[in-house]
Amino acid sequence: MTDTQISSFVRDCVVFEDDTENGLDFDTFYGLYISWCVLGRKIPIPDSAFKTALELEGFRPIKVNGRRIYPGMSMVGAAARDYVVNSVPLWSESETTVPVLSDIAEEAVPSIA
Repeated sequence: MTDTQISSFVRDCVVFEDDTENGLDFDTFYGLYISWCVLGRKIPIPDSAFKTALELEGFRPIKVNGRRIYPGMSMVGAAARDYVVNSVPLWSESETTVPVLSDIAEEAVPSIA
């Protein structure tokens, strides 16, 4: 069996827990994949092709509370850390002003991309 980019990504970035209904929603799963590609200097495939590739690998989402998730999956590794760090908003929803671009640039963490 040949190793595909998606199977390598899943092996590097995802752990499975059969005894939970928790999982990753598609946007989080794809964001994790993008982080993995950036860190590994790989060219990511579009989200629609990613969804198809997951299906070809045997991954099917289920609907839980109105959300489609891939059950039993949790993020691990360097790409998970990168995804979480780069997904945290720089301000909270309780703030009444939106930060100015120059303020954001001062707080931004340099990327390797």
